[in-house]
Amino acid sequence: MDEVTERILERVTGVGVPCVWVTGPAGVGRTTLLSRLSERLSASGRQVSIVRFTQDGDLAPGGDPWPALAADDGHVLMIDDTQWMGSDSLAVLDALIRRLGDTSTRVICTTRTPVRDAAERVATVRRLRADGLVEPMRLLPLKADEITRALVEALGAVPSSLLRDRLHELSRGVPAALRQALDLLRAQGAIRIVDRRAYLVPGTTVPLRSVHLDPERLAVAKAAAVLHPLGEAMPSLISELLAQDLAETLATLENLRADGVLHRGRGWRFTVPVVAYALIAELGPFERRRFSAAAVTALWNGTAHTSAPYYLPDRIAEAGKLIDPRRALAELLDDAAFLPDDQTTRGARWLRAAVELTEDRPQRARVTLLHTMWCHLNGDHEQSLAGTRRLLEEFPDRLSADAAQEAQSIAVCALHNSGNTAELARIAMNPPEWSVASSAIALSLLDRWAEAAELLAENESWRTESTVSAMLGELFGGLAELWAGRSARFGANLTQRERWPLRTARRHRNDQITSYVTALLVLGERGRAEKLLSDEAFPETGLRDSERSMLAAMRGEPSRAVDFAHRSVADRSRRGYDTGSAAMHLSTVSVLLSQGRFSAARELLTAARATAPMLAHLLDIAEARVDMALGETDRAARRLHAATCGLAVGTDIAWADLAELALRRNDRAAARKALDALEDLASAMPTGRVLLHRHLVRACLGQEPAEECLWLARGRDQPHELAVAAERLVRHGATDPKVLTEVYETLGSLDALLHRARLRGLMRKNGIEIPGGQEETVAENEHLLALLAGEGLTDEQLARALQTSRKSVEGRLSVLFTRTGYRSRIELATALLNGRYAS
Repeated sequence: MDEVTERILERVTGVGVPCVWVTGPAGVGRTTLLSRLSERLSASGRQVSIVRFTQDGDLAPGGDPWPALAADDGHVLMIDDTQWMGSDSLAVLDALIRRLGDTSTRVICTTRTPVRDAAERVATVRRLRADGLVEPMRLLPLKADEITRALVEALGAVPSSLLRDRLHELSRGVPAALRQALDLLRAQGAIRIVDRRAYLVPGTTVPLRSVHLDPERLAVAKAAAVLHPLGEAMPSLISELLAQDLAETLATLENLRADGVLHRGRGWRFTVPVVAYALIAELGPFERRRFSAAAVTALWNGTAHTSAPYYLPDRIAEAGKLIDPRRALAELLDDAAFLPDDQTTRGARWLRAAVELTEDRPQRARVTLLHTMWCHLNGDHEQSLAGTRRLLEEFPDRLSADAAQEAQSIAVCALHNSGNTAELARIAMNPPEWSVASSAIALSLLDRWAEAAELLAENESWRTESTVSAMLGELFGGLAELWAGRSARFGANLTQRERWPLRTARRHRNDQITSYVTALLVLGERGRAEKLLSDEAFPETGLRDSERSMLAAMRGEPSRAVDFAHRSVADRSRRGYDTGSAAMHLSTVSVLLSQGRFSAARELLTAARATAPMLAHLLDIAEARVDMALGETDRAARRLHAATCGLAVGTDIAWADLAELALRRNDRAAARKALDALEDLASAMPTGRVLLHRHLVRACLGQEPAEECLWLARGRDQPHELAVAAERLVRHGATDPKVLTEVYETLGSLDALLHRARLRGLMRKNGIEIPGGQEETVAENEHLLALLAGEGLTDEQLARALQTSRKSVEGRLSVLFTRTGYRSRIELATALLNGRYAS
């Protein structure tokens, strides 16, 4: 709209045609455009009059009267809603425009399209245009980048592509509809903001604000909202449902089309989809079921057809017992069986309806179990917990041993993901009604892995209770030993995948693949994780956001790593046993710190703590890294020592960081103690990352050459890991400083501004030429300072982060504010958020 505003101002204030005629669909912003133009023109000294017309063809009350324009006084007349002008007013306007041909007086008209009975208006505008008296302009719906800007202003956050696309789908880019669609998603709780990024997440259905139509049109419009995918069959169905004449229905539909509510091409559709959602929300429960039943009946008997995917089962689920329940149940179950993985929400809705269509107790037990599993897959913890309780309390005699174990494990997962630790703790005590495998899972989810391993070892009934129990017991038993530093069982299970229980069942096979991939990523074994995915032909899109974030971080794809982490935090409907959550937060915090994004790192850690994840000691390591980046070395050391007092997994990172802190303060005894711990860990769990950290500390202590460490780091192909290792080796005189040139360029591709700034100091100290030249260095330093200042760090924290003096920071900030014109850190942060900051 800004572009159109400037173009019109140029025409009005310069030499040009006397009239600009703006057209566009309802809600596109014609009235808003006139308001902006009026403000701008009035501010420049031009006299402005605004005239509006009503649907009756009269001047709107409260507006300006029709002015008697002088021939050449620079007046600007704005006429809104000309689609409602009568013939007489249109003739007056025609004559007025012709009289103003060579004057400085201008007219700006707006017309909502489509226009009912448009022939006369179209002819008038065409004649005026042919005579060079009118320039038409069309207000177009917002494009993707324009929607992004609008959402940044509305939300104070940058929308994800999924959120932007969903809002565009609902609104078709029409500003008024975009605001309504945004209100809809907000009310549903379907928008969550993490680190000034807005994400689309599963929400709940809530009523929308009303659609303002007269009662006759409203009744037809509500029916059309449900039935429009049926195309040409829709009008007759509406007539039957509303008990009115078909001609009357067609006339009303034509009025809705003329008003821009509906569009008719090969069939019928709503011009703006969110209007259909609003109309459906106004239907009562029985009315909605009756309309859906009519649609299903028409499709079943062949009097209607649709190409809309999922329309028929959606309507079957809505219609309930108003249609043949046996056929409805069979079709819902069949359709759910073939739904793709991205439609779990829809599938859960179908199966909830299917439960109500069952006709006997055994059938209801089977369908309830199926619905509960779908809710579990969809991350609907409330529904999956309710379903398992119903199964275990009402249908225990109808559940096989495998089904009972499925229900128990889903219940345990739902309790954890909904934060019910008290009930989890009760189940962890292995009461009689809960299986050993379920209690072991409960202990694991409470991060009591040693107790889980002990329970599974002492009572091996899980091996024979059911196939599902055997699968879960072996999986969690292997993980419990792995996290304690005993990797043999995990390795054997990973190698002998053909022996996995239930391997031929797709869902159980996928669960096991995902669990082993997650474990490998927690260990830092990117190569082995990728090989497992390849060997099993398992797509990365089948992984959770936490696993995809870790993979992206290890590959040197920081923006994707952070985005997946944010999505994982935003979508609180966590799926399954997410043992990688804490490890994801650790890797993402490391990425954010290298970029200088302290606030984002802290926000991520706060969100992580709130979910009580497994392997929570990894969050202590992440917090310690924040402390280290800000120069809080004593606090960092305390956190790192605390992280080494329980499980073994991840402690190689803590011991390597402790060794680094010790070497910086020249405490070689403490560094050697850290090395001893790494040596013990490498003997028990010789993973690539553990061996890398052992060789790194050995080399920094001068106990071996650095070549082995650098060879291992390059072979692991994890850019951030290589950069950290090379920097530490150079800092402690263990390798040729020239390696920093390679590392410096690598960090550039990682957007690691803070890490590069610190590396520049080390390079200057060692006489290494900094790639890119002085001008690039100055620009990058200034951008980093702006970023850190916008992060809300104090001057003292800025000095520690940049490893300089507070006085230097104050001077550099003064220069930054003077050069850029920003007056505060808040303005800086805002400019960085909306992309308007330019270094």
